[in-house]
Amino acid sequence: MTSEYGNLTDPITPTCATIKRTPPRPNISSTYSTRKRRRVSVASLDLGQDLARPLVPDTPIEEINGDRFVTVRTSTSLPLNITPRTNRIAKAFGLLDDRVLSPTAPPLLFSDRCFRSLLRRSASELFSTSRAVSLLSAKANLGARNHFVLALDGPGMSTDMFASPMAWSHANCIGVAFKYDVYFQNLESRAVVHLWRSTLSDGTVHSIDWAGKAKPFLLALGTTAGDVRVMDAEKKMQHVDWLDGDHGMGGMHWNGDVLAVGRAGGNVTLFDVRMRAEIARIMGHKRRVHGVKWSVDGRHLATGDDSGIVHIWDHRASDLLTNGDKNIRMKHKGPVKALSWSPWQDGLLATGGSSPDGEIHIWNTGKMAPSSGPMHSIPLQTSITSLHWSPHCKELLSTHGSSWAVPQSNVHPVAHESAVGVENSLAVHSYPSCQRIVNIKAHSAPVGHSCMAPDGCSVFTVSPMEETIKMFRVWAAPDDKERNEGSEMTSRSTIR
Repeated sequence: MTSEYGNLTDPITPTCATIKRTPPRPNISSTYSTRKRRRVSVASLDLGQDLARPLVPDTPIEEINGDRFVTVRTSTSLPLNITPRTNRIAKAFGLLDDRVLSPTAPPLLFSDRCFRSLLRRSASELFSTSRAVSLLSAKANLGARNHFVLALDGPGMSTDMFASPMAWSHANCIGVAFKYDVYFQNLESRAVVHLWRSTLSDGTVHSIDWAGKAKPFLLALGTTAGDVRVMDAEKKMQHVDWLDGDHGMGGMHWNGDVLAVGRAGGNVTLFDVRMRAEIARIMGHKRRVHGVKWSVDGRHLATGDDSGIVHIWDHRASDLLTNGDKNIRMKHKGPVKALSWSPWQDGLLATGGSSPDGEIHIWNTGKMAPSSGPMHSIPLQTSITSLHWSPHCKELLSTHGSSWAVPQSNVHPVAHESAVGVENSLAVHSYPSCQRIVNIKAHSAPVGHSCMAPDGCSVFTVSPMEETIKMFRVWAAPDDKERNEGSEMTSRSTIR
């Protein structure tokens, strides 16, 4: 190619023979500075040959365990041309750091200690976030009110801590036994009715219990002599009478038309309100049966005796589930009166021991195995007189009597902490964490017994030594809108 610049035979290599201009200018080689020659030095490469052969490095590429999204240069034979201009650009963008441009330096490893500290900080922020308290929980109801809503005088009640002298019916009537007399009060009309009086030969009234929702006005009562009677509170007359003077009285509980009664000799007798005699007798205990409780579905009966043994009786099979193997027995170290079946999980049973046990055990009776223990244990070092599961949330209520001193060397720190302030109180525990969320000093003397309202929200407690009956609003129902009735109901009256 011929032009005024001369004959350029190689379009890539600008090495011309003689270039003449008008007016003449100095030789082009003399005008090129050292910097300009360095800029075009890359043109002297034979790129044709380099592009013709595949880009295979002379040495194998090193595999570096780096971040898959951050490119790490490998050691290759490709030329790396860096000029002062590229240095200025790299410096302007902060790319002269060896950690980025070094082809051989491995990526910096993130400190394990720093990583663990970040995880610990994130976890602490997650767990420290306060969760909203459910409006159904006892923390939002009893914990916020921290006081009873109704108090009744109860002079002359039985001081036996294993008696069950109080019950709450589905007709919203509270029945109370005062030694030889039985009264009930309609909580809506506040009318007090004297229902029955026993004779000296019958003994004092030890236990009472209302029938279920189908027959809410039937009240069963048992005397210390062993006699069991069923009274019709609506008609104020005796419905049926079962005489059994050979066996003393323990706890009792209804299951439809069937009434289970614990006996002093260790037996449990079953009565049907439609028949005049007992229909079955459960043999398994050797001491007085204090606690008797049917499951919600009526399939199983839990019983606890004075020696701390708990038995489960299958109603359909008419046999004890805990009698086949001695190791499968559910055991406390003290008498067991407090029993409660969960209304929202089949087979979940809570049992409480009196002195010297003072623990709550939670069992899964559907998965009992030889030598298996309770699922959860709550040590309280205080007599546990009654237990109630909430039907609206996963919480367990317990009432307590007197505490006893335990040597500090024999008490685990967690157990000692859980026993603080439980004496003569009403406590609520969450499940399955078993943490105590509410603790209210219910009475100035031991709480002997308690009963739950039909709606599952309120609880009546009784203290025979204090001669007082109190009602506490513990939970709220899902459709409960009356949140402030406690201030209106707070009053003091007498049930006699």
